[in-house]
Amino acid sequence: MNISVVVLDVDGVLTDGRIVLDDNGVEYKFFDVKDGHIIHIALNMDIKVAWISGRYSKVTQERAKQLKINDVFQNQHKKLDALLTIKEKYGVDYKEIAYIGDDLIDIPPMILSGFSACPADAVEDVKKVADYVSKENGGRGAVRDIFEYLLKSMGMWDSVLEKYLLFDINANL
Repeated sequence: MNISVVVLDVDGVLTDGRIVLDDNGVEYKFFDVKDGHIIHIALNMDIKVAWISGRYSKVTQERAKQLKINDVFQNQHKKLDALLTIKEKYGVDYKEIAYIGDDLIDIPPMILSGFSACPADAVEDVKKVADYVSKENGGRGAVRDIFEYLLKSMGMWDSVLEKYLLFDINANL
């Protein structure tokens, strides 16, 4: 497996799928910090990361900014259009793209991508087309689990560990 771009759905994958609105209409979502950290690791390993969401959210845009995700497509009801844009931008084949989704809208890009995955709490039809079903739920470590699976499958996990171990050891000498 040779994945160079990972594309993620947002609600239900990066979040637990809940959208909380306060009395003033302010939206809240819950993201997992470990999911964010593995995205940071992947970016440092020269893996491109993009997000495609079926709805627009300022919260999503802010989290993407925090994680330095430049390719964020929102209000995408035909996710294949955004996937094609990402494919062309990076000059890759679909087989070099991994797609992580959780609901019916994600099935077309999952089928077209070289590798597909979903959280444990994805809908059953998504699980049927996924190459890998995480043992974790969306917004609760699924992204971390899937990225670790990918990095290990591509033989990159030892490099990740080495960078952290060497940094920590050298910093404390």
